[in-house]
Amino acid sequence: MTRRCLAVLLQCLHVIALTSAASDGSKWTYTVKMSLPSTMYISSLPHRYSAAQLHLHWGSTDHLGGSEHTINGKQYPAEMHIVHFNSDKYSNLSTAVDKADGLAVMGVFIDVGAFNPVFDHILSHLGSVRYRDQVVQIPAFNIFNLLPERLDEFYRYDGSLTTPPCYPSVLWTVFRNPVRISQEQLLSLQTVLYSTYVNEPISLKMNQNYRHPQETNERHVVVSFRDELTILHWNLGVILAITLAAVLGAVLIVALIVFMLIKKRSKKNNQDNGKGVIYKPAASKEEDTSKV
Repeated sequence: MTRRCLAVLLQCLHVIALTSAASDGSKWTYTVKMSLPSTMYISSLPHRYSAAQLHLHWGSTDHLGGSEHTINGKQYPAEMHIVHFNSDKYSNLSTAVDKADGLAVMGVFIDVGAFNPVFDHILSHLGSVRYRDQVVQIPAFNIFNLLPERLDEFYRYDGSLTTPPCYPSVLWTVFRNPVRISQEQLLSLQTVLYSTYVNEPISLKMNQNYRHPQETNERHVVVSFRDELTILHWNLGVILAITLAAVLGAVLIVALIVFMLIKKRSKKNNQDNGKGVIYKPAASKEEDTSKV
């Protein structure tokens, strides 16, 4: 991915509610979406994938989670998806959406931190698209600045859309490091938007618009980086092995020295015990018994 491919001249921000019945009878409703120009593309994949749209998923004020991916069980407050389609083979997103090689989506975790002026290019306009199907045009800004700094650290796998009808057509690239927005900016996502039309008598808040993590189903996840935790464990293992070998070596040396000292002392004792003792055969004395 290159910086020049991610510059944006003009965007349209609008609310779209895709509603589908889940197996338990509940409804899924997604989400605020920003249209992107196809002049943006990902250049590091086997095909050219041109940008189509950007959207967000989040939780609610009483629910800490909101991301659709988790890392070691950790769920972030929100997640951003930048959707691309295979423009080498298909003419647009609608044509590519149900094809096995049709889509490539970049996922970015969003955490709470300091105020993020780049994200405010989007979030400050939410008040203009509070209800379903409302649209607003927003000034130009560089989409690249929405991404985390380390684009070389990511997880990649073949998966599916997280919105109905959930086609298994997505090559996912989920960046390891999150970007951060302020608590106030997150609150605007959680409280400003509605999934209903402006003239409906009851307005339904648009929140918790994320799909829960699914089973991997034997999918392989490729990791582009070496995990520091694994390195730490490996280093600790090496250090432990070296330490154990050194200790055992020292014990063996000490044992050998003790054995040699004992052997030497035993030999010396044997020599000391024999000092001053002279063994001689008994003298034979012949007495002269003859008399004159």
